[in-house]
Amino acid sequence: MESWLLGSPYPGIVLWLILYVSDYYTTLAIVRAFRKIEAIKFENGMELTPQFRKDVEGQARVSGRHIAFLILTSLAIPLFWYLSVWILGWTWLYSFLLGFFILMEVVVHLRHFRNWYTARVYLRERGLSGNITYSERFSYLASAFEFYLFAILFVLFFLLTFNPFFLGGTVSCLRMGLGHDGLARKIEPQAAPPLSQNADPSSG
Repeated sequence: MESWLLGSPYPGIVLWLILYVSDYYTTLAIVRAFRKIEAIKFENGMELTPQFRKDVEGQARVSGRHIAFLILTSLAIPLFWYLSVWILGWTWLYSFLLGFFILMEVVVHLRHFRNWYTARVYLRERGLSGNITYSERFSYLASAFEFYLFAILFVLFFLLTFNPFFLGGTVSCLRMGLGHDGLARKIEPQAAPPLSQNADPSSG
């Protein structure tokens, strides 16, 4: 990784462009697929980033917010490479930044693949009955927990390799987890429905 990813800013920029653009359009495709699943609904939609929710739920093929953020981050990567590697000689700092951006998108894509497979299996075989509605608060809490798990995974990789790339991924996942936790806490929890008379509370 040291020879090709850190020696120049261009590999990092290319990776980031591919992952970030793929993230947006994969999200659009998954939202379309889940709209065909009658058994699963999401309060206020699947998109958890408030700034992009309108564009994603509206299936905007071109998102001004997405493009603006893509341009800003794509300019930040070479600037940070120049400051940390070329001027300071701190390749570890640039490696940390790449891990912060790229590993976060890797986690997001893994979640996309899980959702894609769920939709694919349902549309092929069904297998779900009844109706499930994910409240917005529940979605944020579940998402935060997933990011915390990946933060633990990346910090273990860092402890095994002492590679700051994985430390960047750890910090990024912690940031996302705390952010979604914070959004969940702004939403009042819904009252739990009463247990069914046929349910056995001791059954687990």
